[in-house]
Amino acid sequence: MKYFRFYNFVFLFFFTQIIFSQNGEKLMNINGKDIYTSEFENLYTKNLELVQDSTQKDIDNYRDLFIDFKLELEDAYRKKYDTISSFKRELKQYRDELAKKYLTDEEIIDSLTQEAYNRMKEDIKVAHILIKLPSNASAKDTLKAYKRIMEIYKKAKSGEDFNRLAKQYSQDPSARVNEGELGYINIFHTVYPFETAAYNTPVGEISKPVRTKFGYHIIKVEDKRKARGEIEVAHIFIREKNGDLLAAKNKIDEIYQKVIDNEESFEKLAKKYSEDKSSARMGGRLRRFGIREMIPEFEEKAFSLKKEGEVSKPFKSRYGWHIIKLIKKYPVPEYDSIKEDLKIRVSRDERAKMGEEKLLKKIKNTFPVKEVTPLSSLYSKIDKSFFENRWEIPQTNLNDKTLFTINNDKVIKVGDFYKYLYKHQQKNSKEYKNKKEIIKQKYEEYKNRKLKEYYDAHLEELYPEFAQIVKEYKEGLLLFNIKSNEVWNKAVRDTTGLRKFYEQNKEKYRIPARYIIYVAQTKSKKTAKKIQKEFKKEKDLEQLKKDFEGKGVVFKEIEIEQPKESPYAQLKTKKTVRIKKENQYLIYHLKKEERSRIPALEEIRGKVINDYQNYLEKQWVEKLKKEFPVKIEERNWQKLREKYKK
Repeated sequence: MKYFRFYNFVFLFFFTQIIFSQNGEKLMNINGKDIYTSEFENLYTKNLELVQDSTQKDIDNYRDLFIDFKLELEDAYRKKYDTISSFKRELKQYRDELAKKYLTDEEIIDSLTQEAYNRMKEDIKVAHILIKLPSNASAKDTLKAYKRIMEIYKKAKSGEDFNRLAKQYSQDPSARVNEGELGYINIFHTVYPFETAAYNTPVGEISKPVRTKFGYHIIKVEDKRKARGEIEVAHIFIREKNGDLLAAKNKIDEIYQKVIDNEESFEKLAKKYSEDKSSARMGGRLRRFGIREMIPEFEEKAFSLKKEGEVSKPFKSRYGWHIIKLIKKYPVPEYDSIKEDLKIRVSRDERAKMGEEKLLKKIKNTFPVKEVTPLSSLYSKIDKSFFENRWEIPQTNLNDKTLFTINNDKVIKVGDFYKYLYKHQQKNSKEYKNKKEIIKQKYEEYKNRKLKEYYDAHLEELYPEFAQIVKEYKEGLLLFNIKSNEVWNKAVRDTTGLRKFYEQNKEKYRIPARYIIYVAQTKSKKTAKKIQKEFKKEKDLEQLKKDFEGKGVVFKEIEIEQPKESPYAQLKTKKTVRIKKENQYLIYHLKKEERSRIPALEEIRGKVINDYQNYLEKQWVEKLKKEFPVKIEERNWQKLREKYKK
């Protein structure tokens, strides 16, 4: 454990909140490094209202603390604390976490989050027709698939039955059974381009062809309704066994009658009879669910219940027979209550690519890419083995050639790209026919990755506020690490030094004489006399409270150092004193007198360690002042001082 005053920790934290602008006049020089008035002044005014210790509000004292901070930081750099692997690792983790907000477009994410919420309030019933197409398809195959979907689209728009077209042409295997019907959807139920087309198409209309990672779709919107939200239910389930439909039906009917007759609670009946063992032990209770999370017949029956506690009649699903009890419905919540959770889901969804694309566009405008070696010169080095996951990096002079540069200073070599390709080989020999398209795609991915890495590495130059926060954390961490070694941990481990410090300063820890006094207060003179007698018997205060309970007496215990004033002074000779004050009688009894003493080190170890830490830090700083010259620009200091000295 580290023992140090809270204000010291707060001060340490605040001193890492420095504005690094070098505007203004030079205020001081520490170990050859200039410090300007702007840095000191901004820090002083920024934290003035937050500092609790009044001495730190005084600008003269503040200057001394500021110099101490700078000296300790200089010592940390001199001793290379910034090169320690654990320090570098912790700083990198912090920087990487902080950089995340700069590696995406927050404005786009906020917009997509609001869009998702707006869509969340409405369920859309859709059917679709799919013509499959891989995401890395050749231009020829893409055109072929597009022409095919356009032919079907024209048929649907001319009035041909959409379900019949889906059954006949759709390459979604389920279309043979469901004729393209997907039912109701909400956000995140489908890929983002599909979702967008569905929500943007009016009821009864058919969307234009939309491309997703699965291929081309046309979507028919059949209905829109207010979103159902989520629901919580309990159920009793009876499975059909060996094709015996009647036995399961009879059993569920018997259980339902017990529910209707209130023979036992629904929960007890579920525990006793339900064959869904996972929910039975919880009285049939299921987790909250929304649309498309249960089989359709179960979902429909559950959401058809209106009142909490309402129980459905027995109904059959593909799995067996059910009875459902409604526990609670959860409508779509207010935006502010789910905004952050929704934002996280949006950030992880493919729709976040829009933010990445916008950011990449900004990066490309900031840091131009110059392509040097044509990508086409690499094609011959990538054979069919790449699509069989057995390709080896070719060893040629081409490897050392520049593939492209970023911002005219970052060089990316062909060999670097080969290493990327090696890690991203494929295992589908049929894709060899699309080699050029796939290599182009990998090249764009690699180039974008390198652009983002370059952008990340230069965040400090692009965003001063980012540089400031990282530097704040770095210096705070440096100071924490060096003070741990030079002061805090040292004070705890150095038992000999601690004992010596205690012996040299033990008088300052002296506890003055203390007087423990019982006080009783009552309106009755008769009761006051009784209490006075009981006090003389040296009874415990708790026992006295019990003895006089209900008699209008208030007891309390007080502690004073020097009983100089009446009536406390009288206790030195009388021990028990009774006085009348207005209409109340007050009885004072000296219960115990503790003489002045110096406590043992073990009794006050925490306080002594804290004082020893302060002593060690003071000694350390005095030593640093001799090693690191401090020069104050007195004229500029006086100007600054007059501005704030009251």
